[in-house]
Amino acid sequence: MSALPAVCGLSHPFTIEAISRPARTFTGDFYYAHRADDRLWLAHGDVAGKGLPAAIVMAMIQEELEERVIACAETACDPSRTLQKLHEFLLPLMPRNRFATAVIAHLHDDGTLTIANGGHCPPLIVRRDGTIEEIASTGPLLGILPKATWRSYTTHLNEGETLILYSDGVTESTRDGVELGVCGLRKLVRRVGASAKAIQRELDVVEDDLTLVTITR
Repeated sequence: MSALPAVCGLSHPFTIEAISRPARTFTGDFYYAHRADDRLWLAHGDVAGKGLPAAIVMAMIQEELEERVIACAETACDPSRTLQKLHEFLLPLMPRNRFATAVIAHLHDDGTLTIANGGHCPPLIVRRDGTIEEIASTGPLLGILPKATWRSYTTHLNEGETLILYSDGVTESTRDGVELGVCGLRKLVRRVGASAKAIQRELDVVEDDLTLVTITR
């Protein structure tokens, strides 16, 4: 289990829980959190493949991502702009058979969530009434198309509601011998709650890198 990086040493009105488990010695998953003024910036993503090759690309992304998120936070730009910059960085570096997916978002202290999704697993929002919403892709995968654009989606997180970010290692894991999938993850969350620890405990076999982050307001 891995904790999120320190969030600039500042307090914030959110409870954050993270679990990261590599399939092998190295992982191709990445995540990052950065506190700036009145909002929390979040990033979560995955490099196609496993092992050292994916981990090398992930390490490059992690460093670039931190710089881009901090710069974007300082100018209060849109998460889709940060995703665009990350894509432009990756485009000349990615091997032909590789790509990355990523979610970049900022969560305001008042609960306003602005999020851009570049082909990543659909983030889930668990509402207080038990309903679960999915945030679909707002643009293509990263590092492939020379000309690509993304947009951001804005919604609101009320008190007691949770945002779940996860890699495909979660949905491709098995429970009772059956691959979980997004529908299975939704059912699991309804049963055990929106806790990263509780969800991870229910997964029997995990063959891919697994990263799961939950943010509760």
